[in-house]
Parts: sequence; structure tokens; C-alpha cells
Amino acid sequence: FIMSALNSASSAGSISSSPVTGVQKSEILGRTEVASTRWLSLQTIRYRDQFGRERLWDVCTRTTRDASISSSGVDAVVILALLRSASKPQDVDTLLVQQFRPPVGRETLELPAGLVDEGESPETAALRELKEETGYTGTVTSCSGAICMSPGLTDESVKLVVVEVDVDAPENLNPIQAPDDTESIILRHVPVKILTSELSRLEAETGAMPIEGLYLFAIGLQMGLAIQ
Repeated sequence: FIMSALNSASSAGSISSSPVTGVQKSEILGRTEVASTRWLSLQTIRYRDQFGRERLWDVCTRTTRDASISSSGVDAVVILALLRSASKPQDVDTLLVQQFRPPVGRETLELPAGLVDEGESPETAALRELKEETGYTGTVTSCSGAICMSPGLTDESVKLVVVEVDVDAPENLNPIQAPDDTESIILRHVPVKILTSELSRLEAETGAMPIEGLYLFAIGLQMGLAIQ
């Protein structure tokens, strides 16, 4: 099942070889389920491309998608936690989670994240997941629109929720993680100013692979600091 999903791009093909003259907007015509498990469904999408040709594309989708989409518009949330202390107002840390991910066969470095439960808003889901994975509580300062993850493979989408964390607050003096029984998370506190070098150090020392969005965020910070 997983290998079929990973090979989805190679299975994209045309079922109508006579294009319509001119360019038009591509559109989805339908979906057919090929196989499913408790959490994932492999589907074949039938769509019409910008030249009017009907084509097929295999996609992996979450079985929880309908419930989360109805309340939040996305499958999951990713949390950018910004930790500040009144004693060092110029210093800002963020939180990373290191955990084993079976699909890549190794540990990864990621921002805290999780699925949105049915009826939950993205902001509520973000605060819940942050508490579970890191033990910290905070205040939501912004929430992005929908962001695609790997659009050649899956329709999964997330919202990035920025949370300000006051480490001097009583509830954050002794944070205690409460992950799911399927999760084993190492929590990393990293100064945002040296995020890129810390990702490189952790990868070299532990073998953990940074997730794409986190690495791009780190490079963006590095470039921004360089041009100040």
C-alpha cells in the first residue's frame, strides 16, 4: 500500500489523448478508492488538465480528513512556539520535537504538530498539541491559511499557528509532556538565531533528519539576519 502511494507520480497518465484547443482551468472529475487502512486511503483521482485531457493521479489521503476539514479547513496544525523571558527579552527560543518516523526509518526534527480533532478550531488544536508534546502553554498570536505538504503525493494540508510562550508564567516553570502512547518525543529548546547550525549539529550527533518546512524556516531566518 505504502509503496503504491510513493509511486503515485509514476502512475499519473492520460485517459483521453485528444486535447481541447486552448488553455482552460484544470478540474477534478472524481475519485476512486483503491485501498485503505484505519488512518490512510489510497485513491485514484480522475481530472481534466488545462488542455482538456482527462488524466489519472494516485493520491494518499487521511481517513480523518472529512471531520477535520469541516471544522478547521485542514488536516492538522504545525506550531511555532516562541519562548521569551522577561529577564532576557532579546533572546527568543523555539521548541523542536525529535521522534522516530517509520516511513523514513529514522528520527526526525520537527516543529510540534498534530491532527485537528472533529469540531476543533486550528487555534484550539495547536494549544492542545503544544501542551501534550512539550508541556508548555501559551497564547496564539497568528494562524496561517491552508498550506499544502507534499502535493504530488498527498492532499494533506496544515495551518501554521504561532504561539507566544511566557517561560516565567507559573504554569510553564515545570512543563510536563503528555504524549500519546504511540509517541516517544525528545524535546529540544533551540535559540532561533542559531536554528540552522543547531539543526546541522543535531543531525550530525543524533542522525535526526530535519523536516522540510523546519529547514526552510531556518534558512529564511539565517538569510534575514544576514541582510539586516
